[in-house]
Amino acid sequence: MGIIRNPYGSASSFKELDIREELNRTLYGASDEVAKGRVGLLRRMRRDDNNKLIRCPCRDALSDEPDRDYYCRSCLGHGYLWDEVEIVYYNNSAPFSRAEGKVQDFNGEIFYTEYDNIISPEDYLVEIKTDNSGKPRRPVTREKYYNIQDAKHLRCDVGRAEFWQIRAKYQRPWSVWYGVENRQTS
Repeated sequence: MGIIRNPYGSASSFKELDIREELNRTLYGASDEVAKGRVGLLRRMRRDDNNKLIRCPCRDALSDEPDRDYYCRSCLGHGYLWDEVEIVYYNNSAPFSRAEGKVQDFNGEIFYTEYDNIISPEDYLVEIKTDNSGKPRRPVTREKYYNIQDAKHLRCDVGRAEFWQIRAKYQRPWSVWYGVENRQTS
């Protein structure tokens, strides 16, 4: 029988649970815990000195939309310039989050990641293809894109940032075929 780890210490100690350490153990694993984190990409939108998003030159002057007919190699259709960084996150399934409290229904996914990332609501979380051990396949294959709707830097007792809670919605790839059913020809 394995040793049961008491995260709260002995009953006589008043040491509190270190949320940062527990999230790190959850994401990366430990000797007594299996890693539950998933490697992905955080697509951070670039900002200028005034904290405004940097527009891509492909945006049309008349409609202010990115060019969707000719795929822009600079912004990939976002309309703004961006950089990608590798990130490890935990994805809490949407059905669980809605059934958990029914306080606020959110039609999307909830993600958790470490406190030291820099995240804003204009950014994207990108799921990538991984091998059987959870390591990213090289070259990186992007599978799903999530548009971040809300990013909260959650804090504990003394105001120390402990982790990020990210609410994001799956973004379907743009296509002129929206609403057209797939038809099989015989």
